[in-house]
Amino acid sequence: MPNAPLEISSAKASAATSSHGRLIEVMDALVRRADGEPWGVRELASELNESRSTINRILTALVDRDFAVEEGVGKYRVGPRFRVLMLALSNRSALLSAGRRLLDGLAGGAKQAALLSVYAPHVNGYYVLYCGQAQATLAFRPQIGAVYPLGFGDIGRGFKDVLQRTPDSDSQCTPDKAVSPVAPIAEYEFPPAVTIVTRRLAQGLIISVSLHDLGGDDTQGTRASRETVDDVVSELERLLFQPRGAEQHISADDSSTVARLEGLLQMLCAAPNGYLCSSGIAVQLHCNAATARKIIESASQANLVFATSEALYPGARLYQWAALLNNKACTTAKLCRGVIESLVKETGETVAFLSYDAKTAKAHFIEVVQGWRPIQYTLETGVDVPLYAGGAGKAVLAHLAPGVADGLTLQKFTETTIVSHEELQADLLAIRKRGWSVGDGERVLGAFGIGVPFFVDGQVAGALSATIPQYRKQECDVPGLVESMKSATKRIGRLLSLGETIRD
Repeated sequence: MPNAPLEISSAKASAATSSHGRLIEVMDALVRRADGEPWGVRELASELNESRSTINRILTALVDRDFAVEEGVGKYRVGPRFRVLMLALSNRSALLSAGRRLLDGLAGGAKQAALLSVYAPHVNGYYVLYCGQAQATLAFRPQIGAVYPLGFGDIGRGFKDVLQRTPDSDSQCTPDKAVSPVAPIAEYEFPPAVTIVTRRLAQGLIISVSLHDLGGDDTQGTRASRETVDDVVSELERLLFQPRGAEQHISADDSSTVARLEGLLQMLCAAPNGYLCSSGIAVQLHCNAATARKIIESASQANLVFATSEALYPGARLYQWAALLNNKACTTAKLCRGVIESLVKETGETVAFLSYDAKTAKAHFIEVVQGWRPIQYTLETGVDVPLYAGGAGKAVLAHLAPGVADGLTLQKFTETTIVSHEELQADLLAIRKRGWSVGDGERVLGAFGIGVPFFVDGQVAGALSATIPQYRKQECDVPGLVESMKSATKRIGRLLSLGETIRD
């Protein structure tokens, strides 16, 4: 399988009958309620017609991989790992990244709302993936990712027409096979399309680009704009076909169903315009060819992936997940807050999250969670943190190129601040060897700080810092604190990484 064409079975058994299929359905349910009430085990089991023990086992496995988080007792909602992967898909896929640019331009030029919609065979309907807005008094803002039934509005009728004219034997749902979803709004609230182009793409998607005028139809403008809309669809199709190989660094110490499905999602989100099968799917997923084939078959039946003999592409369901999870900004601090809070609860110490920007070579605290011990330091967020003074900064600096430290101007903050480049380099060497740093009153007088770096896709991206008053330094279990911090930084690194080394 690693270097052979991928062959997917044409069997039409429901994806949910396999362990991977059941897992995908649970993940889908979490995404659908991303902004709603969390799922209870009993409720979700009833929704998916599965046993509570099965649902509980799947949810527990998803929590372990940060795809789900538990709120309260027995309540679950979508986890941060989901959002990291969907953000990568949103930023890297031509359908979304270039689509936003093209549709914004289309909307601005036509002075109409421009919609990019995707046929969703897994729900027998379609959804709006993106809406470009024109500068106008009236605006149409459809709910991104929400499902509309086939036949709803001009877009739905366009999809229905394409399906009838160009039937696809691999479609999982057709109008007479599945129950139609209920539209989130009445059809009269959805403005009619003045121009619409619907096309089946080689990458397995059926998409529609349409213009909607809230002020009435202009037939002359419609004739003039159709060619422009058609050009936008053609450009999207061209940009979507850019297959690449990507060597995925997927942990081999977890052979669970969730870990392997996560590996597949990493591939699709790292190279959404085509992940070459010649990269070695089975090798990347740490399984044999038969198991890899089953994973891809289940994902294909669930419309998570579209597989050809040469490449894998994100399916309609995966793009819907990206649409539903990327409506709101989710910062790195928010994504990692759960990890930091767990560390604070375990250790009682104040923990700060230091983020390092390689482009500006600057670092600053973006999150601070106060400990539960009676006397704590209060650290300010959003300000530059010197890399050479204090535990957090030195934890990062130790893993940058040696020239970075040599180029710093060493300013004295306290009597213990290191101001000699030779002394600093010796300290950084010791930090690299032991894997963590110490700052004893170097930046904040009377503070004892421990810093542990974290790495995203192999590059140092920041550090966690525990700041302790010096009077408690002797009673602090430093080895135990360091081990807890290392576990937390390892989890953050895995959470934020795509596990990739892309090659053309």
